[in-house]
Amino acid sequence: MDRDEREQLHKAMVRLADGDRSAFEPVYAAIWPVLRRFAGRAMPNEADAEDAAQAALIKVFSRASEFDATRDARAWILGIVAYECRTLRQKARRRREELGGIEELGPRTRTEEATPEERVIALDLQEAAFEALGTLGAEDVETLQQVLADERPEGATFRKRVERAMRRLRDAWRVKHGTG
Repeated sequence: MDRDEREQLHKAMVRLADGDRSAFEPVYAAIWPVLRRFAGRAMPNEADAEDAAQAALIKVFSRASEFDATRDARAWILGIVAYECRTLRQKARRRREELGGIEELGPRTRTEEATPEERVIALDLQEAAFEALGTLGAEDVETLQQVLADERPEGATFRKRVERAMRRLRDAWRVKHGTG
């Protein structure tokens, strides 16, 4: 998605947020291929990628009135699809736990090099995540670093710290980026 396409998407999303139903088609045409590619990289198979992209699209259109016109439309939409991918992966993981622990879903392996658009999206999301992390206290950041490094001490105390840190991170993300 080049700069002009991104601007057109933003303008159409602002119109949609203002209630202009004629903006539905331009938003859909611009964002559907991006949603599919993003979900395709994040999900373990095409069926799950399709489900995540469709669920995200439904949320984008049902929550269009919540879109903040001062924010980037593509980043807002990609935040929603990222959340949907994470939710579907977590549901699958929980189902496997209930069924006796089939192997963990990992990220899809990529044999091809990322496109420039994919690199920009990854950098945008990384920058947004660092902004949100920058609003957290030192204990929350340390807790999340332990989780990412897979250094989880046993016990309810740490689980509760993780829960609180994640809640504060989600709240910070919502404040900064307006997505839920």
